[in-house]
Amino acid sequence: MDHSYQAWQDVLAEEFFGRQHAGHPTLFYVDDDVERDLRHGYGLEEPLPSCASRFLRLGTADPYSALDEYRWRQWKQDKQGVPAFLPLLACSVIAASRMVNDLNHRATTYHARFSELLTGDDKQLGSQNYEPISRMWQVLASWQHSQRGARGLCTLPAPADLPSNRSMIGFAQSQALLSGADRSFLPRLFRSLREHGTTWPLPGDALLAQIEIRGMEQHLSKNFRNALAEKDFRPLLAKLIGNYAASWDGSDELVPTGVTRAELVVRLDAGRLSWVARLRSAEQPERIDLAGGVVLERLGDTAYYEVTGLPAPDANTLSKGIRRNGDGLVLSRPAASVLVLARDDVLGVWAGTDGFRPGEAHVVLAAPAARRDVQRLLDRAATSGRSADTGKLAWVPQGWSLHKPVVFNDTVTLRAALKEVQGAVGLLEPPVQFKLRLEGGLRLAPSLDRSLYLRGGEPQVVLPDTAEGTGVLLVDGKERPELRKAVAAGRPAPLAVLRLEPGRHTVSYAGATIEFATADQALVEPKVDTVCGFTVVDGAASATPSVLDEGALPAGVTGADCSGVTSRDAETTMELCRRDADEVLFAAADGRLWTLRAPDQPDWWAERLPDTPAPLRFEAGFHGIGGWLLERRNGRWRGRPVNPGTPKPTNTGNPQAWAQAVLNAQQASGEPSWAAYVQAAKELNR
Repeated sequence: MDHSYQAWQDVLAEEFFGRQHAGHPTLFYVDDDVERDLRHGYGLEEPLPSCASRFLRLGTADPYSALDEYRWRQWKQDKQGVPAFLPLLACSVIAASRMVNDLNHRATTYHARFSELLTGDDKQLGSQNYEPISRMWQVLASWQHSQRGARGLCTLPAPADLPSNRSMIGFAQSQALLSGADRSFLPRLFRSLREHGTTWPLPGDALLAQIEIRGMEQHLSKNFRNALAEKDFRPLLAKLIGNYAASWDGSDELVPTGVTRAELVVRLDAGRLSWVARLRSAEQPERIDLAGGVVLERLGDTAYYEVTGLPAPDANTLSKGIRRNGDGLVLSRPAASVLVLARDDVLGVWAGTDGFRPGEAHVVLAAPAARRDVQRLLDRAATSGRSADTGKLAWVPQGWSLHKPVVFNDTVTLRAALKEVQGAVGLLEPPVQFKLRLEGGLRLAPSLDRSLYLRGGEPQVVLPDTAEGTGVLLVDGKERPELRKAVAAGRPAPLAVLRLEPGRHTVSYAGATIEFATADQALVEPKVDTVCGFTVVDGAASATPSVLDEGALPAGVTGADCSGVTSRDAETTMELCRRDADEVLFAAADGRLWTLRAPDQPDWWAERLPDTPAPLRFEAGFHGIGGWLLERRNGRWRGRPVNPGTPKPTNTGNPQAWAQAVLNAQQASGEPSWAAYVQAAKELNR
């Protein structure tokens, strides 16, 4: 993959999925004008379509396989980065933006435009070749959801929300419905409607109806007007514009360029409502000062901040919203007539959430104007909490109704009820799930293996929305009756009820498989911040131990006194490791595993050797221990022996982590000694 493709990937990632979009809905809108502006603005020499088309494998069953392979290689180097097929997806949006009647094609024709854009021929790429691109869109949506709003709120629809005749191209079309000019106009539209509305935010259907009644569609783009007039696509447009209305904080711009948004979150603790702020940003200072004497102070090592200087949450502040400006930062909460609280794992108390979580308890507060909509939803879908709490609780906003604990055990019923009721609760739909995944659970030593869980603390499995009712959930290849009800209800299925034995396990559903492991314990070497020992004065050690300070440490006695033991030191083996390797591991013959990191360049380096580049390699000494040194570069493992000996993994280290590392790197060498390590790892994994 050449430099120009990666340059376009970086530009698109920053422009549409940068951290400046944290907490805001993002549209991946690219048309011919946007492409030209990006190319000139960032100094890119090659046009986007020709850059993406150079790597197509025309005439094959999957013309996009080279781009998908490149994405996998990039993912192995940066698992949190934006999936590396943005240039191709941007071209698919450009094709959607061109869907108007012309001399050659009808307005509904898509694949001919997409093929012509990438190949110059409207028949080279047809609908039969497009399925891999629809999968790429779902991968992108799943990645964006996994970032929890830090890279923008996902606006891609769930596959079930797409019209049946747009099941593949609907993802690209959804991003072409609102242009940049449309999104700039939306705050004016929202302000005009809100001045005459009784509740906010209005659901998408009501917003579209108001746009038509007031004749405002003339101010919006042709793509928006076409979707507004199309029966099959109108529901998707309603959901899209409804999500924008729900996140609008009353400002003149939806996403001010270069401005970070800190979200105000309602907290319920000890019978009192208060504010905390959540900052989805790479930079999280300890203290932030805003206009009007508002101060944010960080809560420990979290993304949350204590807020002082704001009036406490009440009927007025909740219904009208709050906004405070700072230097490059805006603190805000959109106006809303419904407040939903759920238990927050970080704060440890009830806190505001964007949508309902199936299977969990909620506290629901509703303004008088939204009370009827909330009651209709609870009557149709709630397992508990349908009746309003009539107790006079001091923390409930004046005039608002209270329901607790509200639980929705059936996701399918909840989604159907939200679509039917709409109103003020229509935007509280559970987040879309695009792939099979695990959530929760008690991890053992996540720094060593994030898929290792404490036995009895296994995670829950969350099914993709597209797979509801289309497959059988298998655990270790078998259907488990204990999970059948949870799967049918469409909510997370708890694996802890299965009482699985320690070892590796698989979960499969509708063609997708994920793996995890369980164990009773994991040995982790603790970090030593202080050293305890016996101080030495005039050659005599003290009778009682104490914490040794820096001055006493060299002379103090720590650990066992081995001064009288004859030294039988083994010879030290020195190896050179590459600094540019993505990962360097040492798998010892006794089952221990180390991660080797390149030492930092000393401070005096630039002063004494200003013209000497940093060395390509660094030294690693192995004293009395044998094994294999493993290096991963460009997605490929390479290994070399260091007094390897015969592998005999024991419980001294972490055998599961050792085995996983060896199996991941089993192609590192063809030597018989390495084959013995791989075989020992396979036996451990059985």
